[in-house]
This record gives sequence, C-alpha cells and structure tokens, in this order.
Amino acid sequence: MKKILLGLSVLMITLTITVKTQAQSITISGEGITPLTITKGMFVDMKQVVVMAKAHDEKVHRYSGVTIADLLTKAGVMLGDSAKKHTVTSYIIVTAADNYKAIYTLAEIDPLFANRSIILADREDKKALPVQDGPFQIIVPGEKKHGRWIRQVTGIQVVQVK
Repeated sequence: MKKILLGLSVLMITLTITVKTQAQSITISGEGITPLTITKGMFVDMKQVVVMAKAHDEKVHRYSGVTIADLLTKAGVMLGDSAKKHTVTSYIIVTAADNYKAIYTLAEIDPLFANRSIILADREDKKALPVQDGPFQIIVPGEKKHGRWIRQVTGIQVVQVK
C-alpha cells in the first residue's frame, strides 16, 4: 500500500510540474504578420489593464493582464481607423495547451468597434492564476457562458476571410 501511495505521489508531482511549465510563452501568428512569441517577461513589461468579471464560480473577480488588441498590435496587426475593412473580415483563433480552441472576431477586439476589453490575464484577484487556468487565460467580461475563456493559452492565430 505504501508503494502505491508513493507511486501516486510521484505521479502527482510530475503532473503538477508538467502543468506549471506549460504555456510559459504565447505565439502570435497569421497571414501578413511575422510570428511573434510573447514570453512572460515581455508580457509583464506591457501595459497592464484590470477588468472585473464573473467567473465560473459565479463570483466577480479582478483580472489583470494585457488587452488582446495590444498583443495583436505588438505583433503587427493593424487595428483602428486605418484598418476598418480588414477588421470586419478577420478573426483570431486562440489555442490552449490541451488544443481547445475558440474564435474571436477582430471587431470585438478592436477598441474602434468594441466597448469592452478582452484580455489575456495572468493574475486573478492580485495573485497568479490558479495552475489549472494559467499562466495565461483569456477573460471576456460580460459573456453569459465561459466557453471562450480559454485557459492555458499557447497561441493566437490571425485569419483574414478571403
């Protein structure tokens, strides 16, 4: 029995280490942009924002991170007045460590069109995100369901509709 418990303990530690090391960086790629890898250090140095949003537990939490618009701009994606036509015909696919994916239109991300900030968070209530959610998670304030609150984000791909 002790050997089984010891084996399970080692397995749990290994799984925890694996989960903690996932998604330490995020790659932004897509048509017309040079792929950019955002590391944790680069992320912390970017303009941080705070949003209040109701999470899965039905409680309102304080999330801090970087707007998706700022991340895309850093990667060379044009937003705003000069890109209106491009914005309404483009979307992003966000991918998680477990290959879960969700789509967001650029129009819901671009501040010219949207009145809410969709963010890539690294903190919840002034603490690092829980291991099962982080180190990065998409937060979409105001959504009734959390199907697009992608946990353990690894990539963002920009797609232009042809």
